[in-house]
Amino acid sequence: MGTERTLLSLVKDRRLKYIGHAERNAKTDLMKTIFKGKTEAKRGRGRPSLSYVDQVSKATGLKLQSISQKRQDRVIWRGIVKSSCAAANINPDDAAR
Repeated sequence: MGTERTLLSLVKDRRLKYIGHAERNAKTDLMKTIFKGKTEAKRGRGRPSLSYVDQVSKATGLKLQSISQKRQDRVIWRGIVKSSCAAANINPDDAAR
């Protein structure tokens, strides 16, 4: 049809930017809780939903340990976000708006 999936790409871009922001925030252990925490719930029928970690790994193409190291450095993480946006064919500057 010639249309782009811009909404999904924008969500992916903002998710990656937020992860870098939250990880570098020294006041909270939010990302440690999200990345290492497990929920105690019974899984429903159907395909298992992707966890937050799985979504980030799929978007960046990196493993959890590598993601944890690289998001500490803002310059490196921005490069990863930009390359993920380029792979999804969106302009990262448009996602910031």
